Amino acid sequence: MSRQKPGRNEPCPCGSGKKYKVCHAAEDRVREAAAPPPPSRHPLADDLQAAMEMLRGEDLSRVSSTLEHLGTLLTGWGPVPGLRFDAERFHAHVSRQLEQLTEAVERDPAQARHMLRLSTVRELGTRAFLEKLRATLLARATTAGLSAEDRRALCLGALLASTPKDGRVAAEDRPVLDVLFNVQWREWGAQHGQKLAAGLEAQETDLPEEAREALRKASEGEMEALVKYVESDPGLAARIAQEARERATRVEALMRQPNTPSLLAPEEQVWLTAVLWEPLSALKSPDMDAKARSAAVVTFLGAVRKALDSDKDFLTNLLERVRARSKDAALDDAMRAFFTEAAVAFEAEPVRMVLAAILTSRAEPEARSAEEQVVRADLEAKTRWTAEDLEPYRALLASMNLPAATERILRAQEWLRAHPIELPPAGA
Repeated sequence: MSRQKPGRNEPCPCGSGKKYKVCHAAEDRVREAAAPPPPSRHPLADDLQAAMEMLRGEDLSRVSSTLEHLGTLLTGWGPVPGLRFDAERFHAHVSRQLEQLTEAVERDPAQARHMLRLSTVRELGTRAFLEKLRATLLARATTAGLSAEDRRALCLGALLASTPKDGRVAAEDRPVLDVLFNVQWREWGAQHGQKLAAGLEAQETDLPEEAREALRKASEGEMEALVKYVESDPGLAARIAQEARERATRVEALMRQPNTPSLLAPEEQVWLTAVLWEPLSALKSPDMDAKARSAAVVTFLGAVRKALDSDKDFLTNLLERVRARSKDAALDDAMRAFFTEAAVAFEAEPVRMVLAAILTSRAEPEARSAEEQVVRADLEAKTRWTAEDLEPYRALLASMNLPAATERILRAQEWLRAHPIELPPAGA
């Protein structure tokens, strides 16, 4: 019989000579009624698509803000199986690591916390855990009553927790694990810290004098007193985290303005261009599907983090320079305020802010002399960079008695000896 359904008064396809309505029409209706319904559309299809589009975009600040919202959701739900590292293993690992990092905490609390986060996600962020986290996030995303923003945050986290078929898991390159660590670290601190959180919603006038003084210094870019106070009183973490998010967003928005000067020094931009060129090129590659785009974003985030881990002087020098400009009397109040906030934001979230400086800044780094401007213009006009191509710039910086800048170009040369890069022609 023909698969095409005839009209009621047409001959039945069975060849009986009867009209279809008096021959096989009733039988076909019974068979159609018994057929299973077509598969329904996945309830998270639109939200997963929105999360994938976010990863495809070049504005990674949206990814950062959505992950922050995910952290807010995880905090509000409290410890839930599948949405936390195993509590006993987390406690054992963190306690053991803190004992080993005692000197580092006293010397550089921010770096010590970074080392703790890195070791924790590597130890606990296994393939099995990532798969469980992904399934739990997707299950949570189907909960009734969630907003579109909630569902997108959960879907983004699930995408970033997805593991490739080849089985390779680089936990330190999974920003969703950073979110999870931050949430669980605050909970652990409240439970095991010296002082438990009490009165999180207290007004600043209710704070001890020590806390008010620490906050005042932080507003001027001096973070050490604030870090030490927060370590002794985890109850301030929620307020400071909110302030940090708002500050980072303001700094990113200002960096997009064409009249805002670059926060990078010329040699820093050259070094970042060298060490990040390959993952940045992959990130901007056209015609990528959602899976490839997600992998490119994760790779780029990991490359920035590794670059900062491998060169501790980079952030130190940047912060010293930005703090000095925040006190420059030649600048107007608005620009000094920008540099003050930028210094605090870079110290609090170095990876996020370096990403913003690379991807959103409109201004080129300011050359310190006409000769440097010419050398950099010649360098940018080249379509291929090798260690030898950077030698004139290194020699110029050495002649200008700029040892830190000279060392930065030496680092870039060392990288290029193993990783020569192809650049697009100027104006391309």
